[in-house]
Amino acid sequence: MTETDGSTQLFGGVANVRAKTQNIHDTPRFYDGEENGVDDRITADNMDEARQQNMAYEYLCHLEEAKNWIEACIEEDLGPTMDIEEALRNGVILAKLGHYFAPEIVTKKRIYDPDLERFNVRGLHFKHTDNINYWMRAMASIGLPQIFFPTTPDLYDKKNMPKVIYCIHALSIWLSKLGKAPNIENLLGIAEFTEEDITEMRRALEDYGISIPAFNKIGGILEKEIGVDEAGKHAAVIVINEILQKEDPEVTLKALNNKKAYLNYIEIPNSVRYHEILFLAKLDKTETALEEGKTSEESDIYEFYLTHTEIQDIIDDINDIVRKEIAESKFRAAIAEINRCAMGDCAQTLLAALQVTASRLKNVNDLNYDLYLEFLKAAKLSKEGNLNVDEIQEVLELANEEMRKRRDLEGALKALHENFLASNIDGTFEALHHVAFKLPTLHKNAAPKYQATLFFELAKLQDRAEKEAEKEGVELEEPITIRLTHANIQDCIKAVNNQLKEVRRFAEAIANINGCLVQDDPQETLGALHVQAAGIKEVLERCADDYHVWIKEGISVKKTESEIAEGDSSWIEMRSPDNQIFFYNPESKELVWQTELNSVKPEGASEVSHYMAQDEIQWIVSRVTAKRLRDEWFDTNVDAVVRLQSIARMSMARKRFKARLKFLHENEEAALRIQCLWRGYLIRKELKARRDYLNANMRHIIRIQAWVRGYQIRKNYLQLTQDKPSVQVLYKFLYLLDQSAVDHAEEAELRKHKASIVKEIRHNQQLEKEINEMDIKIGLLVKNRLTLSDVVTASKKLKKGGEVVPKNRGLKELSKESREMLESYQHLFYLLQTNPKYLAKLLFTMPQNNCTKFMESVVLTIYNYGTNSREECLLLRLFENALKEEVQRKVDKVQDISTGSPTVIKIVVGYYRGTQGNQNSLKSLLGPLIEQVMEDSDLNMNIHPLEVYKAWISRTEMETGEASKLPYDVTPEQALKHKEVTDEIENTIKKLVTIIKSFQEKIIGTVDQMPYGIRYMAMCLRKNLKEKFPESSEEEILKAVGNLLYYRYMNPVITAPDSFEVIELGAGSNMNNVQRRNLGSIAKILQHAASFKIFDSDARYLASLNSFIKTAYIKFMEFFDAASTISDIDEHFNMDEFSDVTMLNKPMIFISPSEINSTHQLLLDHQKQVTEADDDPMNEVLASLGPIPEDEAMLGDKSTEFGLVLTNKWELNMSDESNIQALFSKTKYLIVDLLKIQRGETFTAILHTDANKQQQELYKAIHSRRLAAENEKTNEEEKNSKMALFDPNDNTIKKLKEHILKNLTILEQHKLVTPTEDYQEILTSIAKDICNQRKYRQRRKQDLKKIGETVERMSKKKKYYGEAVTYYQEYVKACVNNLSKGGKSKKGDRRKTARYSAHKLYEKGVLVEIEKVPTSSFKAVTIEFSSTDQVGVFEVSGKLSGFNIDKINVVFENLLQLQYEGVSTFKFEASGVVINVNLLIFLLNKKFYGVE
Repeated sequence: MTETDGSTQLFGGVANVRAKTQNIHDTPRFYDGEENGVDDRITADNMDEARQQNMAYEYLCHLEEAKNWIEACIEEDLGPTMDIEEALRNGVILAKLGHYFAPEIVTKKRIYDPDLERFNVRGLHFKHTDNINYWMRAMASIGLPQIFFPTTPDLYDKKNMPKVIYCIHALSIWLSKLGKAPNIENLLGIAEFTEEDITEMRRALEDYGISIPAFNKIGGILEKEIGVDEAGKHAAVIVINEILQKEDPEVTLKALNNKKAYLNYIEIPNSVRYHEILFLAKLDKTETALEEGKTSEESDIYEFYLTHTEIQDIIDDINDIVRKEIAESKFRAAIAEINRCAMGDCAQTLLAALQVTASRLKNVNDLNYDLYLEFLKAAKLSKEGNLNVDEIQEVLELANEEMRKRRDLEGALKALHENFLASNIDGTFEALHHVAFKLPTLHKNAAPKYQATLFFELAKLQDRAEKEAEKEGVELEEPITIRLTHANIQDCIKAVNNQLKEVRRFAEAIANINGCLVQDDPQETLGALHVQAAGIKEVLERCADDYHVWIKEGISVKKTESEIAEGDSSWIEMRSPDNQIFFYNPESKELVWQTELNSVKPEGASEVSHYMAQDEIQWIVSRVTAKRLRDEWFDTNVDAVVRLQSIARMSMARKRFKARLKFLHENEEAALRIQCLWRGYLIRKELKARRDYLNANMRHIIRIQAWVRGYQIRKNYLQLTQDKPSVQVLYKFLYLLDQSAVDHAEEAELRKHKASIVKEIRHNQQLEKEINEMDIKIGLLVKNRLTLSDVVTASKKLKKGGEVVPKNRGLKELSKESREMLESYQHLFYLLQTNPKYLAKLLFTMPQNNCTKFMESVVLTIYNYGTNSREECLLLRLFENALKEEVQRKVDKVQDISTGSPTVIKIVVGYYRGTQGNQNSLKSLLGPLIEQVMEDSDLNMNIHPLEVYKAWISRTEMETGEASKLPYDVTPEQALKHKEVTDEIENTIKKLVTIIKSFQEKIIGTVDQMPYGIRYMAMCLRKNLKEKFPESSEEEILKAVGNLLYYRYMNPVITAPDSFEVIELGAGSNMNNVQRRNLGSIAKILQHAASFKIFDSDARYLASLNSFIKTAYIKFMEFFDAASTISDIDEHFNMDEFSDVTMLNKPMIFISPSEINSTHQLLLDHQKQVTEADDDPMNEVLASLGPIPEDEAMLGDKSTEFGLVLTNKWELNMSDESNIQALFSKTKYLIVDLLKIQRGETFTAILHTDANKQQQELYKAIHSRRLAAENEKTNEEEKNSKMALFDPNDNTIKKLKEHILKNLTILEQHKLVTPTEDYQEILTSIAKDICNQRKYRQRRKQDLKKIGETVERMSKKKKYYGEAVTYYQEYVKACVNNLSKGGKSKKGDRRKTARYSAHKLYEKGVLVEIEKVPTSSFKAVTIEFSSTDQVGVFEVSGKLSGFNIDKINVVFENLLQLQYEGVSTFKFEASGVVINVNLLIFLLNKKFYGVE
């Protein structure tokens, strides 16, 4: 049976495997809220809509595939996928694609409008169809079947764009088969598009009105068209079947990609699944054949092997499964992202997550994102776990509905405001009925009250806003516009309704009182008066008859008055308890408000009514009650008599007290004397007892006093170390700042050395400048000699017909332009090397994909890979600045150091682990322990339960010779049930802990052996993290430091020692798997200990290690703390500001012109980001360099490295900043003097308070002693220094204060002090001086020693430069003498002479012009050149018609300098002669230096 016949049968094995994969991956899955699942129960309409959406999505995927493939071919960006159809219509892209695979058919010249200039201005032109035709010819030339070709209208008129995309897919597969183009990607289920994009494409496909071509059948159609090599195909399929036995997915993938196998859509990421499923299919097919009794010898091979069709079907099935898994994964990821964003604070981020197509959400409104965040966060908090898609959709609908309600409410509020501001009562009442307000029942008769209440509420809010603005000091040009809120309106309506209810009850109660009088029943009247709503007070039950009579009498009077007025009305005008006027009709129960905005009375209301009002009834009740109470009081007058008696007794007692007081006042002196004697006796008695007690406990008292004084001093010292110590605290410690004679002597010596250093530096800089000028002069003389030789050689070659090739030495060429460019590059790279801030900022300004490459290729070159202490110090400074930049820019939390991959840390670790010296430190630190572990052949750190279990079974079988009855394949939990397994794991863990302890002790005990650089970077990392995350604990920061020191620096060395040359392996020997596993286990546990990761329930067999990890973690924390605490970098490398200027040899780097070019270009591209201000030195250097030279030869050979000597453009001088710091120190000195003399509450108060006479005398005495000490100084420069601490003019406290205030004003201008804070900055600095006085003295001694060494080095350098200048001067003289010796002269004549007419020199071009002498008279002028006794100096004399012209001395070196500076002509001012510099040099060389 042939392969083709076999492909028609569906074998059981293949069917089973495919069924399994379908069951695993295609079965609908339902998830709970944690898995973000969805409910598949949807309607038919929804299914149809989903099908159409899915079709549009698939077509968008094909568009994305085609766009990516074309971009890969023509190497151009085609823009968004949604615009690709429109971009293809002009045919330019397709013509470029045709040129890619058929350049002989579609040449570049044939492409019309390649730059789209015409298309961008005027759109499509009929000539664009030529591009489409050329593309089709190109496809025809490679044999693509015509069945795929679209027509020109399909593309140009956009009649059938799916057919065009279909053709591009077919073309990609065809070119891939021919080996002319890459494979096209399969992005189905991978590409992502927004819901709007998919909907838009669905509508576009509906507009086309055509069916989408079957893209998955392109391969089959092409196979029919291609002449298939059946034999090759058969062989390839056999190879695939045989390779499946090797269990190597990569080999299987290679066989599937064999062109002769004619298999399509092979996806590299699915290679493992291809191998597994194909292997199972082949295995099932073989088993089925064997079960049917077939043998390989008798049957067709495809009875046992998979056919081509079966392989292709399985590949297609796996691809579909993977795509579905990806889509499902994206769906779950999208839902998870929504749940995550819902708990955040960024509504825009949540909106973006909701709009992801994979989330399958609908009705997401861009305007409602704030509500989405609020509602989703509330829903998330109310539920345990994540929200599923249905819950999210429900929340979105609720948010949309809420937003709709808010918009309705906004409209209703607007209408309401318009009506009540226009005083339209009816309109306001109508607007209040809007459903959005959700108001209770509205009463028509209360409409004026509603209007008035709303109006006054608005006025109250307006008044409150204006008062708040006035309180805050805001000047209002216009009134503040305030609008009532929904809550305001609800409160107002509710208040009016409640008021209406109360007023109605009040009116009915008053009417009821009036009605009760008709029935002539006092008790009923009393009951009506007791009604709370009536508001009648002081009602007594025993006065019921009187109330009834008097009120009835009042009604009679009112009725009489109303009859007289003939205007009786049923409306009663009442005033409510809160003073609101209203009218009430007891007959109709109607109630009408009268407000300030509406004072109209109801119809029929008159001025007089026979009804009693509430205030009238209250007046009657109060009078009756008062009368009854008064009568009852008089009946009980006994209490009043008793009270009168008590008043009388009180009067008598007061009279006796006054008499006694008068007696005491008359005898006051005697009374005071008696009191003093008695008090004195008591005090003396108490004092004697106290003295006896103190004498008996004197030793204890002294100890207590010492303890109290010590406590007080410690307390005051703590106050001194606070952030803002007060003047009162400083008073207590000012004595510590007193200077001894030794201090003064050391300070004077230090100032003297610093002054001498600055002098020496400036002197050496002048010598260096002279040496550079000598260099140029020597170079010019040598160049002149070489140039003359070149001229002679060139003239000879020209005579022979040869060609002269000019030489170019690049930056080393001796010309002014090259010299200036060389010096600028020397300044640039010196600035980059010594100012790390530039490179640090540049590293994080440039694209990150170039950062590491630039760091390794250029930055390390600039520092010569840290080959000496100076360059290592500068490189560390760069690492420090770069790390600070990265922490500030890219680290959002402390944990990012551990979880991310910081660029600077990666480079630092690589540098310090890769250099030879640091490798040796790691080798000495970890090498012996690693070798000990590797040499122990019996050591096996296998602690995985399954592997231990299997090893135990194998060992048992080998020992007994019988097969074990235990199952071989078990779970870890089942393996751990066997005691033998757990015992072996426990023994292994004990060994492992012992070894790990030795590793940890070695690491912790050798902290001082670690490279200084890695410890310094750990200290910098710790400092930067503390500054950015002050709220983070010290433990968190030390964990991040530990990630650098152990995990990144040491851990890889333990796991792979052979990769870092920590151990020495013999030739051809490698580490075995057991050794790697042992070291890996050690490294893993150490990492757990360093980061405090304990083992949880998933690895409970390792839970016994947790106690060890906790102990080890504490030790690691101490180690990280010690390792990240180290001396300052300048102290370690013994570097200071004078280090560079004392070097005999200038620093040099070896760099290629291409690296110079790239660095220069990067600095130009990112100049604004790298420099801090306009006066930044980098701007000055880049301005002097200008743009990169267009002539590449200016820099020399690109690939050749050369030594670039680095020089500093700026001299070392006393900058303004150093002057300001000196002024700051001087001001502190003066303030200390003032505080010692005068005291006050604050420093500002002291400055503005006059001193008393005693303080003046004390200051004069101190000033006199200082003046005497100052006069003893021998150094005049110290006496006259502007920054000297002592000023003889400050001879009074007033002048001292004026001096201090003047200095403080200058310091304030430089923002060093703040007057509003009582100059706290300078007081804090004084406090620090007090605390650090001992450190200052120690540091001063170190500075004296260091500066002494610097002075010695400066002297050596001065001597070296002096010798160099002398040598260069002698060398220049020798060069000039040698030039002179080359010339020919007559015997006996030491001076040589050359005589020419001015006309002759004018013709040669040597003479340009002579002032006031026309060229026609040049023949009458004779010019004579003569050498002088001084080498290199020529005398030029002339005659005009027999008259002598003034002589001129021409110095040959000056002519060479003019030539070097590019000066072509030069005028001698004395004679007015203008000469050509180059031709005059040539003439002198020829006539006087022997060059013919």
